[in-house]
Amino acid sequence: ARLLKQARQPVPEVKPVLDINPEHALIQRLQADAGKPAFADLAQVIFDQALLAEGGMPEDPASYVRRVNALLTQ
Repeated sequence: ARLLKQARQPVPEVKPVLDINPEHALIQRLQADAGKPAFADLAQVIFDQALLAEGGMPEDPASYVRRVNALLTQ
């Protein structure tokens, strides 16, 4: 998709698939934080990390950094 955008070609809309490992420590923490204020931030950080791992970029990199910093300082 990135190459097509750079070549100014039409980019077909593809819905990404996010596979999760329910045994992973971050997913277990996310489940434990359900209903807590930090839940939405942690969920967004996990999603943004998946984007980064696939070579993409979060929609708002500054918000990503803010969320990670907030989680790290808790």
